[in-house]
Amino acid sequence: MDEHYRELVAPDPELLLELFSDEIFNKIVESNICLVVDDDGTISDSLSIYVKWLSRKLRRPVQAEDCKRYDFLDIDPQALGMLKTEVFPNAKLHKDLPIIKGAAEALGKIAKAGVPIVILTARPMLRSMIAVTKKHKEDNNIPFDLLIFSRRKREIIKAIKKLGCQVVIVDDDPNVAIEAYRLKDVTVILFSAFYNMHIEREGIVRAGDGPVNHDGWSVVLKEVLKRLNKP
Repeated sequence: MDEHYRELVAPDPELLLELFSDEIFNKIVESNICLVVDDDGTISDSLSIYVKWLSRKLRRPVQAEDCKRYDFLDIDPQALGMLKTEVFPNAKLHKDLPIIKGAAEALGKIAKAGVPIVILTARPMLRSMIAVTKKHKEDNNIPFDLLIFSRRKREIIKAIKKLGCQVVIVDDDPNVAIEAYRLKDVTVILFSAFYNMHIEREGIVRAGDGPVNHDGWSVVLKEVLKRLNKP
C-alpha cells in the first residue's frame, strides 16, 4: 500500500477540503471521481460479532438473519444501547473482523484504475479504534487514500462534491443511503443486508440480490469503473 494515505478524525465538513493533502486533492480532481465507502457491514463483517455478543448477553440464540432493523430493535429494545456501550467502542473486538467477500479484490482493482478511495466510518473516534481500523485494512490488503471517522456522513459527502467530481458512495446503512440519495449527482450503492432489504428507491443501486452469499462487490466494481473519467 502507498504511504500517502492518512486519517481524519471528526473533521468539520465545512473545512474538510482544506484538510486534504495536495496529493489526495489533485487525485480526486484529475480522476473526476471519488469512491466513498463505509467500513462495517460493507468492508468488514462486523454483524457477526454483534449477534454473537447479543446472543451471549441475552442468553438466547441470535442470528444475523434476525436483524431486520438497523437499530436492532427487533432483537431487543435495549440491544443498540448495550452494543453502543460495550461493543462498538471495543477496539479488540474489531481487530480481526472477517472481510466481506470480494471487497479486497474489487477495491484493489478500483485503486489500480486510479480511483481515489475514501473510507468513511461512523466508528467511535477513539485512538485505539483508529489504530485498529487502519491496521485491519493494511493486514487485509484494503487500499484507501483517506480514512475519515465521522457520523456526519451526508455533510462529508456534500463537501467532497464541492470538488466538482462524481461521488459514488457504498453503504449498508439505509438511513445514510436515503440521505445521500437526496443529494444531486451522487451515485448511491446500497450494500445488501438483512436490515435494508425493504429499501426500494429508483436511482439507488443495490449491490447484491440478497444478504446471504451475494457478490455485491462485483456490482460496486462495475458501477465505479463505468463512471471513470466520465464528466
